[in-house]
Amino acid sequence: MLILLCLAIDIVTTILPSILPNSQYAANLTTIPTPFEGYTCEIKENNGFLKYVCHPSAPDLTIYKCVYSEEYYVHDPETESYRYFKGGVCSNDPHFYQACDEGIGGAITNSELLCQYFICETGGLISTSREMARRKLCEFICTNTELNKENCNEDLVTLPSGLPVRSTEICDGKCDNIMCEDESTCNGFTYGIYCISWTHTLTYIPPRFICDGVEVCQDGEDEENCRGTDDKTTFCKHIVTGEIVPVHNYTTCTEVDRSSYRNGAGDFRLYCEFSDTTQQQTNCSDPSRVEITCEINGFYSTVSRSLICFDESISACDNKIDSKCMTTSGCRIHRHYMCDNVNDCVDKADERSLACMSTTKTTCKRLLGRKGELPILISWLRDGVRDCVSGVDETRDWPTCGTGKRTRYVSSKEVKCRNVFICRTGDPGYVELEKLCDGIETCGNENKICSVSNRPQSLSISVRTTDNGLTKSLSHCLPGLNNLDLLKNISCVTKQHLFPDENIFGVTKTSVILPDERVICDHMFGEQYLYTSCTGRCISATCPLTTVPRWEVCPNQYPNRIGTIVNNEYLIFVTKSYGTVYSNMYFVCDDQIECIDYSKVCDLVYNCNDKSDEANCSNHFKCNSSNKLIPKTKICDGHIDCFDFSDECNEQCSQEILKGYWLKGLSWLIGLLAVVANLVIIVKCLTVLRCSKTTVAVINRLLILVIALGDFLVGSYLFIIAGFDGIIFKKSYCHQQTTWITSLECSVIGVLSTIGSQISLFAMTGLSIVRVHGIWNSMRIPGEVTAVKFLKIIAAITFLVFSSAAIAVFPIMQLFEDFFVNGVKFSEELKIFVGTSNKATIQAVIQAYYGRSSDARLDWKTLIKMVGNMFSRDLDYKYLTEKVDKVDFYGNDGVCLFKYFVQNDDPQKMFVWGILTINFVCFLFISMSYLLIGVLSRRSSDSLASSHNNRQIEQRNKRMNQRIAIIIATDFLCWIPFISICILHSLEVINATSWYSIFSMVILPINSVINPLLYDDAVTKVMKAPTQALLTRVCNSDIFRRVRSRSSN
Repeated sequence: MLILLCLAIDIVTTILPSILPNSQYAANLTTIPTPFEGYTCEIKENNGFLKYVCHPSAPDLTIYKCVYSEEYYVHDPETESYRYFKGGVCSNDPHFYQACDEGIGGAITNSELLCQYFICETGGLISTSREMARRKLCEFICTNTELNKENCNEDLVTLPSGLPVRSTEICDGKCDNIMCEDESTCNGFTYGIYCISWTHTLTYIPPRFICDGVEVCQDGEDEENCRGTDDKTTFCKHIVTGEIVPVHNYTTCTEVDRSSYRNGAGDFRLYCEFSDTTQQQTNCSDPSRVEITCEINGFYSTVSRSLICFDESISACDNKIDSKCMTTSGCRIHRHYMCDNVNDCVDKADERSLACMSTTKTTCKRLLGRKGELPILISWLRDGVRDCVSGVDETRDWPTCGTGKRTRYVSSKEVKCRNVFICRTGDPGYVELEKLCDGIETCGNENKICSVSNRPQSLSISVRTTDNGLTKSLSHCLPGLNNLDLLKNISCVTKQHLFPDENIFGVTKTSVILPDERVICDHMFGEQYLYTSCTGRCISATCPLTTVPRWEVCPNQYPNRIGTIVNNEYLIFVTKSYGTVYSNMYFVCDDQIECIDYSKVCDLVYNCNDKSDEANCSNHFKCNSSNKLIPKTKICDGHIDCFDFSDECNEQCSQEILKGYWLKGLSWLIGLLAVVANLVIIVKCLTVLRCSKTTVAVINRLLILVIALGDFLVGSYLFIIAGFDGIIFKKSYCHQQTTWITSLECSVIGVLSTIGSQISLFAMTGLSIVRVHGIWNSMRIPGEVTAVKFLKIIAAITFLVFSSAAIAVFPIMQLFEDFFVNGVKFSEELKIFVGTSNKATIQAVIQAYYGRSSDARLDWKTLIKMVGNMFSRDLDYKYLTEKVDKVDFYGNDGVCLFKYFVQNDDPQKMFVWGILTINFVCFLFISMSYLLIGVLSRRSSDSLASSHNNRQIEQRNKRMNQRIAIIIATDFLCWIPFISICILHSLEVINATSWYSIFSMVILPINSVINPLLYDDAVTKVMKAPTQALLTRVCNSDIFRRVRSRSSN
């Protein structure tokens, strides 16, 4: 009876309006009152669309008001099969938004006809039909539209039953009308039958109505040959009667609409019962319908494409290959259609699967599909399912890596096997290193571990939402922060936001409370960034919203979407929240397959598969060699956040050991002067030392020699650092920074510089004490040097040298690494750690990985061992945590200097402060000693001068006082400011990290140039003659004479 009903509907909707007068046809409808003032109209959801729904006195009618108009139209609910409208067609609705509701809408096209159908007004009667819309386009003359002229062209083909369809819809594998007649005759084969029905018209009978016990054909053809016991014929239970019926050629391998069958709507293409579907969909005569040939009950046979992935419980092939299907994001396809460079799912999930990222270099022809040779997914290798026609995926000896549960196939024998990251939970239980920290949660808490190790980012994303979601307040415009606003001199203002900024029916604009002046938005993310930029309040930032959330986008999301019209031109979708609010606050990804909330836009996380949610954001920096995003405020902040160092090594802030040409120049100059001057002193001391006979002379010469040796080391240190900076590294230092500060060379240079500066200071202290002793006992005759005295002197000098060496070497001894190692650098292949990591970071990673850890401060050995246990140790693969480079005491900066700048949480703080205290005491000894020497020398000179009136003594005393003043002043200017800066830095009053290079290369080493001039006159004597000759030549030059004569005139 169902087919008769469908035929009746066709006759009524096609013929009745044309044979009855309009007035007579309209008279059969419910009387419709004339619209009047007093109707209560409100925007409501009506069958999935927002409409102006009015409430008149008549209870059996629904009256609608046209969108943005004072016109009305009426819906008559008396008949369930049709929708009749009475009244004027909305004059401002050229795309027939009126037709968008249940039973009329059909597919949303967002073209000339928004919901695929139009409303034809003929003499006051407005009529449309779900089945006959296309026929009306070409057969009826509508006074209110010209669409029929545009669509009636050669593209329409009339089927044998008289139904018009587009030529592109014939044999396209989809049913475009209720009987599926457009798929009835394909490739020379007919599915179903044509016959003269009881209506005396040529009628198409689909397979479902063949052998169903009801004769539709006048000659009874549809009920013939419905019995039999032939062993060569295939039988099944009929879907309507349940009787055993033969499967005919015209009922075999028909197209099947699986969705309608499961939803209980039935399918006119089904002939056999659900459980017997395999009988209908195998042994196909039409080769175009065949998808695979396989063994069925031990015999090779063909299987229809309609049976592939028909249902999880139904499989025709003995090896069940036809049911090896995957469900991804609501899309169910066969596994052989995945990763074939063809998008079978609307959201492209079949090509974006993680499995597609791991394929072999070997290719094969898959059992299903027509794409030819394709790479084999590694997950298919030796899995018990033959996927390749040749069977190579199951028979070949494929190369593997790993052991035990971590055994895995690899793409080729050329792949170098490596250890893997071991998952605490999840499947498959490991992550290969190249896929670690890629943003994809492969197992357990991988992303959490990576975020902890890579400096977790605390972002300002959310805004305060009130008024049922219609008011958004940015953080610094919240009530209660008025004082903060005054301090910042920023007032707040309310702006309206809606995207697109057009007339969206039923949607209210969002009120955004934000700064009244334009601000820098680099620190804003998510909703904060979006609302500020889209209201034009950001400096140098554009709105990231570019794609309108039209009805057709994001098809697999928001099943409860509601349609509404924009500018009476096109449809968008909205959702309902807070009971009464309709909003469209969704960001549409560029592929228009995914939509995300505003809070996930410009938040440093790729939430769209095509990464478009971060494409138009100016608040982040993208690392060069990866897709990692970091806040723009973290660029050039001295901390490495990108694996490739691109956040710190770029045109804006590329790091060098010595920053600035003036610092580079001073390093070369001071180093050259210190080395040359102290070499002169060393040579002289070694020469004079042979002639020294008294104990005082030997001690003086040895101490001056030690001072010169120390200053020579400091000068050499400057030369070496300047050489590494300007000759070896040049511009490449930034990328090699972590390698340099963890290198043995850096540690050795730091030790040499520390020995040099300390031994020089200690020797100057000893020399000042010796000289005080000499002045105090000036009246005594100096004793000659004996072997015993000389050994004592050598022992004292040796003590000074070893004390200095101990201070320098003590911090790099492995025994004390827990006090002096500031961080470690793991292999970059591990991917978890970026740059160097301190103890706090590593302990946080261990906490995230193991789930719990002791609050006790673990030693480096234990920490490194626990990190190593996070990775496998398979076979003889390279173990990446066996050798870990350490940032020792001298690696805190590229200049490799003693770490004088410490903070309260540095474990070496007490050691540093102890050394600074010793140095300060030495400075006091030197200063007090030379002050005392000055006083005693003054008294002695005054006594001699008063008795002998010796002017030469006064001049000598004056020169000595000047030298003493210079010694004290240079030591004061060198050490006191430096110690003061160290104190302020330690107390966190200032951050002096950026000054480290200046102190290490200029302030501290300057004494190494001055000391040779103060403690011996050899350098001045060497320089005196060349200097005087140079001055004489300058004074006697013609240029100097001319300048002098002009100035005198």
